Amino acid sequence: MRDMAAIGATITFLPRGLRAANLNGKINLATVGIGGMGADDRAELVKHPAINIVALCDVNRNVLNQVGSEFPNAQKFEDFRQMFDKMGDKIDAVHIATPDHMHAPIAMMAIMAGKHVYCQKPLTHEVDEARKLTLAARQKGVVTQMGIQIHSTSFYRNAVAIIQSGAIGKVKEVHSWSNKTWGYEGDLPTNTTQPPAHLNWDAWVGVAPMRPYAPGHYAEGGNWRKWYDFGAGTMGDMGIHILDPVAAALELTSPRTIISHSPPPFKHSFGIRNRVSYTFPATKYTVDDVKVTWYDGGYMPDTEGWPLPEGRRIPDQGSMFFGEKGALLLPHIAAPLLLPVADFRGYNKYERQPNGNHWHLWVDAIRGEAKATANFDYAGPLTETLLLGVLSCRFPGQELKWDAKAMKFTNFSDANALLKRPYRNGWKIPGLG
Repeated sequence: MRDMAAIGATITFLPRGLRAANLNGKINLATVGIGGMGADDRAELVKHPAINIVALCDVNRNVLNQVGSEFPNAQKFEDFRQMFDKMGDKIDAVHIATPDHMHAPIAMMAIMAGKHVYCQKPLTHEVDEARKLTLAARQKGVVTQMGIQIHSTSFYRNAVAIIQSGAIGKVKEVHSWSNKTWGYEGDLPTNTTQPPAHLNWDAWVGVAPMRPYAPGHYAEGGNWRKWYDFGAGTMGDMGIHILDPVAAALELTSPRTIISHSPPPFKHSFGIRNRVSYTFPATKYTVDDVKVTWYDGGYMPDTEGWPLPEGRRIPDQGSMFFGEKGALLLPHIAAPLLLPVADFRGYNKYERQPNGNHWHLWVDAIRGEAKATANFDYAGPLTETLLLGVLSCRFPGQELKWDAKAMKFTNFSDANALLKRPYRNGWKIPGLG
């Protein structure tokens, strides 16, 4: 994902804000979305001695009060806008782990206030948001990191190093997949009720169009991933992880074309099985323009002819790289395997990579002691590419030709309408929506 610098030259940047001071001491952290993955992130972040949690924000009052009891000195909020209004001068950095549709508005407000940002994946819900966050973060000079924590493990780092060492030669094609089924085959739920007293439903819906609360369908159990308005399906959940080492190893830029071979879409929700093919321009690690195919749910790649060891099946999630001289299987999450096995026994012509703590790399980068390797200059273009694939599933069978510089499809105007959306009245965020 190397073409953002040239693209950025054509964009008018937002005004420069102030950076937080005294970052060699404690870093005052506000965390937004503190249950689920937010709790996992927080458990890692607070292990760093520089982190001091000063604000907690969540739309679920039960979760807010429970976590608040663990951090009695932190102020509690249900609305991130009120948090910034009241505590903006006391916050150095912001962690975000809400449903996808609220990532960009919270991150943009933090960036414009000069705060460093750690945001869960995928970085944004809309393609347009990914571009704007990337450019704003670069202009403000804040330290950013997207929560693709496997990016910093030795598994993914070694896979990138092996591919770039030339072990399998230049890459011809890649297949990536997940067996998860974040989709909903039907219409909007009819079991609507008043939201529970502990849930701030208006704040949960946030920038998305308002709809009635339906127990078990949106706010609970990650089910928001299934709906166009709030999530990005299985591809958004797992593709951002699994396509990460593909993009990194091959140094992919923006795709030329995307086409979905998925079943006809539903009106409001993602399907539970999808197949999307990208064509990317050639890089120094590919034979020519390279095809990357994504599969999820009920679709898996046809492995006939693949050089798998006898009796071995592909993992439930992972990627297979095919090169001129062999192949590499990268399970999610496990060590890469060069294939055929007999051809690569003892292969060591690459620099082995250590494990890194993805969360602490961000904190150390704020302190000037490390580099956040999934910063928004990397994460923004990766998210754009991912979301283009997600969007293509709304138009199965239609090849979409992408002009990254102009940020539009050149051959199918219906798809351009889905690159961004207006934010709901009362939830407008400067620079977005």
